[in-house]
Amino acid sequence: MKYVLIFITISLVLINCSGRQPDSDWTAEEYYKYAKEKFDDENYFDAVNDFTVVILRFAGSSVADSAQYYLATCHYYLDEYIISAAEYSKLVNTMSESPLVADAQFMLADSYYQLSPRAALDQEYTFKAIREFQIFLEDFPSHPKSEEGERKLFELREKLALKMFDTAELYRRMKEYRSSIIYYDIVLDKYYDSSYADDAQYNKAVTYIEMEDYAQAKSELLIFKDKFPQSDLSTDVNKLLQQIIAVSSD
Repeated sequence: MKYVLIFITISLVLINCSGRQPDSDWTAEEYYKYAKEKFDDENYFDAVNDFTVVILRFAGSSVADSAQYYLATCHYYLDEYIISAAEYSKLVNTMSESPLVADAQFMLADSYYQLSPRAALDQEYTFKAIREFQIFLEDFPSHPKSEEGERKLFELREKLALKMFDTAELYRRMKEYRSSIIYYDIVLDKYYDSSYADDAQYNKAVTYIEMEDYAQAKSELLIFKDKFPQSDLSTDVNKLLQQIIAVSSD
């Protein structure tokens, strides 16, 4: 009898924990509510299956867009960012009238942001994140997450600027001066608003000095003084200018 009571108790606990089960005659709203409860309980793995059912069985329902959004978000919380990006993209591209499009566009960009690696590695997902954040900020400038979008966009551009700057530095160390100048110019042209722009302008001038092209070095230093008057490198620029003037007068 003791073991029978234990068995019954465990069975009741399991039944209570499992809760209600889907019914074949459920409406779209009922099935969506069932899936959303799992999502709210952070049971994302199981919620994926139930949101998928809502999307497939009730494609034209009033909750289809919400199911699509939370399906994508389940994958996001499961760190499945490539899948979440694809699912958010479905909402953005096929449910354009949904009030969730703005949120989905941000999360699409943020999925790629999560995939963006350190600067030394391939930056495919960084470029994708930048593109999607730009779309988000252009289409939804007053969205509550616009400030976060701007911050992350700047961070991504900083990463690309660093990659270009490091490439320029590598070529310079290899004494491939013309190649290094090309990459310094990429920083200056494409990432002029990054924290690496003044470093690129300064090191471009130094590269010309190493090439013994003092006239061009002087020109680059004067450009630096005009473009970056508040830079921490200003003292070094003035010293280099004095040295070039001294060399030129000899």
